[in-house]
Amino acid sequence: MAPVLDAIGARTTWTGEDAAAGTATRLKLVVNSWVIAASNATGEILALAGALGVEPQQFLDLIEGGGLDLPFLRGKAGLILGDKLDPASFAVDTSLKDARLILAAAEEQGIRLDGTEAAAARLERVAAQGRSKQDMAAAYYASTPADGGSGTDGNRQDLPAQGS
Repeated sequence: MAPVLDAIGARTTWTGEDAAAGTATRLKLVVNSWVIAASNATGEILALAGALGVEPQQFLDLIEGGGLDLPFLRGKAGLILGDKLDPASFAVDTSLKDARLILAAAEEQGIRLDGTEAAAARLERVAAQGRSKQDMAAAYYASTPADGGSGTDGNRQDLPAQGS
């Protein structure tokens, strides 16, 4: 089995001998929790930058090479800034399904994950905007009014273009 898995994946992680124990599924929920949290944070950071008139590239330049500089952040920011949410690598609807599974697992264990609850609510809002098949980075749009307006004058607060 290992040669087949090695041929189709970058790395194989064995989580136990008994597949029925669900160790791989539990690990997947933990990993996807991180992915959802990081994607959600990326959207919020870019929305805040746009609202405050801060060039997103200035933020990315500031953290470059440091501990806060993550390839995932740059990848999702690039999708948002470049309006390249299609095709999705991890769609809003799939992310929302996983967020709900994560919350159910946490509840079963008696813990509360406020950040995941908030992320699920953001994903629900963007799905309601018709973005369920777009990349989960579309959660950025949960920070903007559903009608695309700024909330008062109907003019959308667009992000400064990447690299401007």
